[in-house]
Amino acid sequence: MNRLLLAASLRGPVARACLLASLALLGAAATQAQIKPAASGGDMLAHRVATGDTLEQLASRYLGDARQWTQLQQHNGVANPYRLRPGSVLEIPVRLLRAAVASVEFVQGDARSTRALDHLADTQSGSAEDAGQVLRKGQTLQEGDRLQLAPDAFVAVRLADGSLVRVQSQSDVLLRQMRRKGRAGSLQSVIDLREGSVEASVPPEQGNAQRRFEVRTPAASTSVRGTRFLVQTDAAGRTAAAVDEGTVAVGSDASGAPSGDALLHPGQGVAVAADGRVGQPRPMLGAPDITAWPALAEDANWISLPLPALPGAVRYQLQLSRDADMTQVLRSASFQATASPLRLAGVDDGDYVLSLRGIDAQGIPGAASRRALRVKAHPVPPLYESPQADATVGLGRAGMQCTKVVGAVRYRIQVVSADAQAGFAEPAIDARDLNDCTLPAAALARLPAGRYLWRAASIRTLADGKPDQGPFAAAQAMQLAAVPPQPSASALQMGDGPAEGSRQIRWSGEPGQRYHVMVARDQEFTAPLVDLWTDQPQWSTEDLPAGSYYLRLQIEDANGLRSDFSAARQFRTGSWIVDASGEMMQSGSGERLQRQ
Repeated sequence: MNRLLLAASLRGPVARACLLASLALLGAAATQAQIKPAASGGDMLAHRVATGDTLEQLASRYLGDARQWTQLQQHNGVANPYRLRPGSVLEIPVRLLRAAVASVEFVQGDARSTRALDHLADTQSGSAEDAGQVLRKGQTLQEGDRLQLAPDAFVAVRLADGSLVRVQSQSDVLLRQMRRKGRAGSLQSVIDLREGSVEASVPPEQGNAQRRFEVRTPAASTSVRGTRFLVQTDAAGRTAAAVDEGTVAVGSDASGAPSGDALLHPGQGVAVAADGRVGQPRPMLGAPDITAWPALAEDANWISLPLPALPGAVRYQLQLSRDADMTQVLRSASFQATASPLRLAGVDDGDYVLSLRGIDAQGIPGAASRRALRVKAHPVPPLYESPQADATVGLGRAGMQCTKVVGAVRYRIQVVSADAQAGFAEPAIDARDLNDCTLPAAALARLPAGRYLWRAASIRTLADGKPDQGPFAAAQAMQLAAVPPQPSASALQMGDGPAEGSRQIRWSGEPGQRYHVMVARDQEFTAPLVDLWTDQPQWSTEDLPAGSYYLRLQIEDANGLRSDFSAARQFRTGSWIVDASGEMMQSGSGERLQRQ
């Protein structure tokens, strides 16, 4: 069983010694843990003297060098180093322990480290030039290093004993203490969390090791073995802790704070006020239900995630990581409970893990839900040019056109009937190797009239020469329809009689149709005299001067589809002189005679 003690304040070596003595009563060395606020003086280990203990033995056990017994004697004011009083408490200054180091296992975003010379594990290696460097993967960290993270940054720090500290965005952390206890090398680690949040995974201890691991804030401190927990503090000094594994004892002796201890079981959290008052244990919020989140994201602009309802949550923390242990976090954001959908921008193609946890009104983080996510958004799909959405396309008249994409070498267009149950799994057209993002009209002409969906994707060539298709654009609807038949020139009814020119030209039509009338002096219609649309299947020639003309007709149906123009049909306007047989009379030059 792991125990964690939360204390509002500890002052002076006697108080610290009493705390450690009380912790020893809580369980074996492998289960004890302590929490206390950041102290202003040097850190100490407390040892309760047993029969037969000597300063040389203690110097060897704690400092790894029996010759340093004189420093223990001087610090504790021991008159006779060979006669220690059993039951008394001796302080072991942590500064006398051997130095340990940590390493940066992962860095994302703007994260920097500064090194205070008075905290260096090896003061000979420190210089003013060490301050203010950008953190990098594999970098060695020493006692006294301070880590400061910008928004959306993340750092994973591996301690010498295998513990992993995940430093979240907008955090300010000081590696206050990293020392090895005795020759066995049991690590003594203290981290000051000045602002922000850290999540620690501490592996179980092996054998008789007596690891010490603490995370201190201005209001509290957490110390634990073999567990995973999260601590966060804000600019106002408030602290919240949540425990995923282990059992945590919470206590406070701060002035004005309520007395008594509380026990936190896995799945419980606690809030600590800025003045050190420890709140009542309360259950952590449950894990949000994110089963509705997509397993595949294909939008190059952002990942959009619906926010699930979680009673008691006032905020949510969303993280995106490369691994399931959340040690390689690439995105981290906090959202109000009213924000939906949640969005993450600028995520590269790859496989990720999403994590979402609710945060209650006291700032206590809840349990996290995780879900695998694959992002495949590149190469981006082309944009549609024609036909427009829901447009009607005449069979054989028009094809499909979309824009070119930078970096794409081929394109793929699929067409499927809107009524097909299998959808795009069984497309009516699947053009996989188009040089241009164009599907010719002839390809569509082979389909029956009806409603269809179409979509397009880009294809690029990878470095190894293999093709790589990006996601399809969202499917767009269209209607395929037969175009109106070409009007027959013989269908045009011209003239009012043999002696009369054509005053009214008529043709057959259908409801919903419109008609394009074009009149010219020549059959090529190089300079049309009339070019108009009418809703009626007739047209009057009364505005034309007497003479000979050519007319052609085009039909547009209710879908907006247009027929081809009819063949040109000649007609005349005016009133003509006829003989007794009804034949039109001509002048000596051969021109027909017209009444004036």
